[in-house]
Amino acid sequence: MIARVTEYFSRLAAGFGQGWTRFWFTPSDAATVSAIRLGVGLIVVYLHATLSLDLVALFGPDGLLPVADIEPLEGGAFSYLNYLRTPGELWAVHLAGLAVLVLFTAGLWTRITSVLALVVFLSDVHRAPMITGPTEPVVAFLLLYLCVAPCGRRYSLDRLLARRANATQADAWSAQPLTTATIAARLIQVHLALLVGLMAFSQLAGDVWWTGMGMWWLITRQESRLVDFSWLYQYPLLLAAWTHMIVLFELAFATLIWVPLARPLLLALGMVVWGSLALVTGDLPFAAALVVASLAFVSPATFLACCRGRV
Repeated sequence: MIARVTEYFSRLAAGFGQGWTRFWFTPSDAATVSAIRLGVGLIVVYLHATLSLDLVALFGPDGLLPVADIEPLEGGAFSYLNYLRTPGELWAVHLAGLAVLVLFTAGLWTRITSVLALVVFLSDVHRAPMITGPTEPVVAFLLLYLCVAPCGRRYSLDRLLARRANATQADAWSAQPLTTATIAARLIQVHLALLVGLMAFSQLAGDVWWTGMGMWWLITRQESRLVDFSWLYQYPLLLAAWTHMIVLFELAFATLIWVPLARPLLLALGMVVWGSLALVTGDLPFAAALVVASLAFVSPATFLACCRGRV
């Protein structure tokens, strides 16, 4: 009896170890992480560029967010913006940061610009934490994991330049399966699943979403919504169904996204759910960030099939 129990746990440990290794360390093509780079790059360029409208008004020597008042809120987090004082310095560094983000999005010198892009983005966030929203945490973890990924091997200027030098070697270089591509994609997958699951649990922590009034509570925020759905007050059952469907989707996404058969359906529903929330809340960057993060669940083979001859 003891021998059988020992044998069972030995096989269980061996199976778990093999599954763990296969999940995290099976080499894969860089197509998925490269597509994510393009998406998150566009979002971070937009977020950084919007600061241009009020750059000096916010961060200038007489700005609304003086360094002395913000540093206690940063909790020791680094931001190079803390060391800039004059409008000229602010604009020079701001434009340099924008250039870095554009180069990262285009996939030029990606191993370097991926790290610099994270520094630029976190410096913006840490300098003005009170004007950030739910988008910034999603963008931050995407940028962090892309620092690990070979995200410049496809859909990039790095690949274009390599092909001009030697097309055969460049094709072999970009098509080489790498463990780091898998690790980065898996980290994004796990982080996104946990995030969506926590979104559902946070909604269920209060009475608003339990009672079916969650979407109505969002709809009544006139200052941010893109589309006025206030006419739905005539259909309380529809509002309740909409509310509960969102929570159920988030719970299903966090758990069933790992089932290959359910994955395409959940990814398609995600486009609808995140899009509907964007229309109600007006937070388009957050919806876009969730869609981009969801690309981690799309296989490299799918991207390659969709972009055959142009990768």
